[in-house]
Amino acid sequence: MATYQLPDEPRPNALQAIVTDPMWPFLGTLLIGPWFGLAWFAVNSAALGSPTLKRELALIGLALGGKAVALLTLFAALEAGWVDKGAMPYLYLIALGILLSATYGVYLLQARTFELFTHFGGQAKNGVVVLLVAMAVVRPYVTPLISGGLLGLVLL
Repeated sequence: MATYQLPDEPRPNALQAIVTDPMWPFLGTLLIGPWFGLAWFAVNSAALGSPTLKRELALIGLALGGKAVALLTLFAALEAGWVDKGAMPYLYLIALGILLSATYGVYLLQARTFELFTHFGGQAKNGVVVLLVAMAVVRPYVTPLISGGLLGLVLL
């Protein structure tokens, strides 16, 4: 017997105990870095049983890949002499804008599924504890490990 399921309805799974409001991974991206926030978005999406998981993962890839391509383009333009070195902090905002736009897109996709999850009785965990622990304990140790080169610019 087939059961009716809404297209946007979350699919129950074993990870439901760790679901948080997508606001927390979004704040994690802003306050800690894309390496943390985007990974949290991916885990949260899997825990939600999100029907838009593939789109969310694609946007996460776009966020990181888009920022990397923008940075490589900026460095190539600097090397070719098309832009002045003093303009680089301002042009870096383009790469940051790509990252934040894609991250906000992930938030919007995940927020719809999260609202259905809570509407149908799902219990979400408060992500503030994870966010504060990551800010106080994890970030100071991880940041020096990834702070060099292009990888550091993309992930921080």
